[in-house]
Amino acid sequence: MIRLDAPLSTIEDLEKLPDDTRAELINGQIVMMSTATIHSIVCSKLTIDVGAHQDKDGWVIVAEAWVHYDQHNSFVHDLAGFYRKDLLSRSKRGAMITKPFWVCEVMSPSNWSNDTQRKRVILEEHKIPYYWIVDPERKTIQVFELKDKQEHYQIIYAADIGDGRVKLAPFQNLELDLSELFEYAL
Repeated sequence: MIRLDAPLSTIEDLEKLPDDTRAELINGQIVMMSTATIHSIVCSKLTIDVGAHQDKDGWVIVAEAWVHYDQHNSFVHDLAGFYRKDLLSRSKRGAMITKPFWVCEVMSPSNWSNDTQRKRVILEEHKIPYYWIVDPERKTIQVFELKDKQEHYQIIYAADIGDGRVKLAPFQNLELDLSELFEYAL
């Protein structure tokens, strides 16, 4: 619960934390991050699979992409896709100010509501065109798209392990094998 009388944290507060601290800034609140083994395995597999197609589509895929959205929101996305041309000017230290074109979050029990609700609304506000929510526990991927002049994401694809190999927007040349992706999910 957020105290209404507490001052909102800023990107400057987040940057003061030790370099090895895993934290995000969501609606002015510093949120500590933790990961589970299955989360790490799925993130690694996605990084390899999606990353293999980055040169074909002019993308740069960044794992644990720290992106600054505004004074009170700065997220460490599990994966984010940027157009190569947009990354020519970037900071050498701290959060990226370039907005991604695609964001992928892999669910962990500790971050479920942050990724499916709080972050999603902020990504909509900042007009991030594609958002994937990958749930290793349910063995599903939901793909959301924010089309021109829309204010809210529309779900354009929902896949589960039974779907086998799938092609998901925005990647035209990528085919994900969901049985391999969720191989170690219990």
